[in-house]
Amino acid sequence: MIKASFQNARSEAPVLRVDGQATTGSKTDLAGKFWQFDAQNLEAGKDYTLQLFEGGGGEITETWPLKTFPAPGTMPPKMRILAFTCAGGMDGPVLDDGKTGFLDMAARHRLLERGVAFEPDVVISNGDHIYWDIKTSLNKPYADFMRKQYWDPIGGELDIDRPMLDPRNADIFQALCDHQIAGLYGTRLRSSPSFFVTDDHDMFENDEFTDELATQPADSYGLRAAELTQFMYYPELLPYGQPYENWLDGGLRAGRASGSNMLYGSIRYGDLIETVIYDCRRMIDYKGKHARILPQAAENWIIDRTLAEDTLHFMHCPSMPFGYSSGKLGDWYPDNLDEKTGKLVMYNPKAGWQSGWYGQHQRLLEALSLQQKRAPVIMQGDFHASGAGQIYQSGELSFSRPIETVLTGALGTGDTGFPSSMRSVETMPSQLIGMEQLMETSEKNGFTVIDVTEDSITYSMYTWRPPEPLDNIDTMEPILVRTVPRNV
Repeated sequence: MIKASFQNARSEAPVLRVDGQATTGSKTDLAGKFWQFDAQNLEAGKDYTLQLFEGGGGEITETWPLKTFPAPGTMPPKMRILAFTCAGGMDGPVLDDGKTGFLDMAARHRLLERGVAFEPDVVISNGDHIYWDIKTSLNKPYADFMRKQYWDPIGGELDIDRPMLDPRNADIFQALCDHQIAGLYGTRLRSSPSFFVTDDHDMFENDEFTDELATQPADSYGLRAAELTQFMYYPELLPYGQPYENWLDGGLRAGRASGSNMLYGSIRYGDLIETVIYDCRRMIDYKGKHARILPQAAENWIIDRTLAEDTLHFMHCPSMPFGYSSGKLGDWYPDNLDEKTGKLVMYNPKAGWQSGWYGQHQRLLEALSLQQKRAPVIMQGDFHASGAGQIYQSGELSFSRPIETVLTGALGTGDTGFPSSMRSVETMPSQLIGMEQLMETSEKNGFTVIDVTEDSITYSMYTWRPPEPLDNIDTMEPILVRTVPRNV
């Protein structure tokens, strides 16, 4: 599946040629600027040459290479993943105190290019590709600043009572998405199979619960905006494992490729590794002790794939981190900020938090710990930090083989987006978690490179933040390199 966007609309469907085999594009917007190409009948583990043509035959692009994944039943010797989170955000003016809302795009480009220079076989962008909070901007002291500096320059406020492609909204919606997605990635990932996990800001709100406002489950404007952003800008996911391909929420949607899913997916790389990817926001419920972050079918699928043990390695890739808290609503944990002490505490009830969320958390961690042949590993997004640790206890659960948990690093966060600024507390292990911190959380921009071989998973964490010189990105060394051997 290839997604492509063009500066100028096409009245005739463009054509993708894969080693000469033609696939006609299908339009994913109203104007003809956005197209998808679902190339069929390709061989596994093969290098292909791709090129885009106009419907009338003229060349649109030069050729570029792309390789399909090895098939199940084969054993590739190695695989490399580039992972990061929170890549979205608009360039904007520096605040009165000199702080930034988001990392400027030139620095994001440089970080992304440094990551891609490692020639990953897979790229995982884990959550928050879009930052355009609506109600959760208007309820803040900086609401007027957001209107004047961010909204007005591209057409004003979105009308949430109308579809995003309504004439009132369409130009605004495309402008903000173009800048944050197409403007960041360009064609930098065209030779790197890429997986985009969605999270709360992709539904155009921050996760909040107050006396005046609750943003989860998301309202219809947020749900439709997230679906449309994905449909136009980046590929859907592909869940692996019968019979779940067509059972999971987020699948069987009109216009999407057969077997694809908006929320849940797998990266199956031969029999070397499988990674399960899951959005932890879209289907959240508020049923007290019965509440779930993930619907039952998704939980069943994740646990079934975890316990199948039909690959040498296995990773969870959730949009909401395990092990850590920063006191916000969107945690597995009840930790909440005591504003008097500036610390996360358990005695201060967190508005909106549901005990059932932690119950599901326990079932997922227990499944990871029950693997007999593989190390339990979680590579996760959302939190604006880099960090790594080993979970040896969660509530009443103790793990003889600690669960490796990694915050992969935030690509686009500016000064005011880091937890110490936004919530007056840094990300830290939840008080319900026993963790050996291998690297304390670091509020810097960065990414993680994950190398998988038959014997181990090695992750290397890279960080950088202004005012460090931009050129330092090109030569930065990892601040942590850790090898996790698999169980035998």
